Amino acid sequence: MTLRLNRELKAYCDDFAPVRTLLRDHGAAFVEVKEQVDHYYRLPPVDTDGGTRRLKLRIERGKGELIYYCEGQERGARTSRFRTASTDDPLMGDVLAAALGVSAVVRKERELWRKDNVVFNLDTVEGVGQIFEVEVQAQDGCDIDRQISEYQLLFEPCLGDHIVGSNEDLVAADGKEHAPRSF
Repeated sequence: MTLRLNRELKAYCDDFAPVRTLLRDHGAAFVEVKEQVDHYYRLPPVDTDGGTRRLKLRIERGKGELIYYCEGQERGARTSRFRTASTDDPLMGDVLAAALGVSAVVRKERELWRKDNVVFNLDTVEGVGQIFEVEVQAQDGCDIDRQISEYQLLFEPCLGDHIVGSNEDLVAADGKEHAPRSF
């Protein structure tokens, strides 16, 4: 598992139409629309100042992806260091839920756009609303801090309040243990 790095902007967005126009005007390409369900698991506390640790199982198109990441706010944007592993075992979520407990389940429709090392997500999150996210993926020769600053200026007029943290923080768990649906 390779450690990867993203710098991210995330904000509420009442109207995706002007965002789509800006994306097209700046050379981003529409990729697809997909349904995703993220199951977040409770992690035991650790003595570290490395930011917030999270573990989620993303279910999309009948496949699972386990994502472990540490995140923190740096210079006005979220930084995520993460590792991923694919799984097609439909019992993976049950095992994780039994071992760790579920903190939240996030259901969303994601409209995905891409330009070079940047992914743009136009998400409609169940129970939360519309969220626009810019993920600048670290890549040799790219100044991800400069890119984040440029995209922040570009999209700022279209955005509402900025979001610090994860969708897990936005979706309140109802206190029940949520078993992942089979994938």
